[in-house]
Amino acid sequence: MALLLLLIITGCKLDADKKIERDKLTFKIGTDTQLFFKNVRQSYYDLEENKEARFNVFRFSERSINPHEAVLNLAIVVNYLQDEAYLLVEPSEALAHEAIILKAEHATTNDTVALNLEEVNREGMLGFCTDVYELLVQGYEFQIEEDGMWKPIFNTPQTKNAFRVTVSDYYRLTRVF
Repeated sequence: MALLLLLIITGCKLDADKKIERDKLTFKIGTDTQLFFKNVRQSYYDLEENKEARFNVFRFSERSINPHEAVLNLAIVVNYLQDEAYLLVEPSEALAHEAIILKAEHATTNDTVALNLEEVNREGMLGFCTDVYELLVQGYEFQIEEDGMWKPIFNTPQTKNAFRVTVSDYYRLTRVF
């Protein structure tokens, strides 16, 4: 019984202590990881199919969809023609006209890191999401620049979890984890 409880407690955040090996970052997906995602993880996502382009877009079901809230949602785009997957950063309507500039601060060490989504392409988005993910699991608190002011972002369990889980599932899909 104690062993089962230990497994449940440690299994809740399977990605919390994993180090991202940046040289393993890739867009390629395998049949086995696609099957795992489809059979185990897809139920946590809303699916948008584009049959003509052979793309599927997966958005975490429990994400914030409030257009007035400063939120950076993510989508996993699966390109079945190329056997690839991409992370897509989708700012809420409140941030749609803004450059994505974040400031992350660690509460205990007071370390501050600035992040900027400069390149809006698959490589740029993957790098940006990896940077945010690493800081998020380390306990950093984030702010985003909006209309010249710094406002909290990823400040609710819902928004933190939606970002963290989506990136973690992407890493599983592309064999980083």
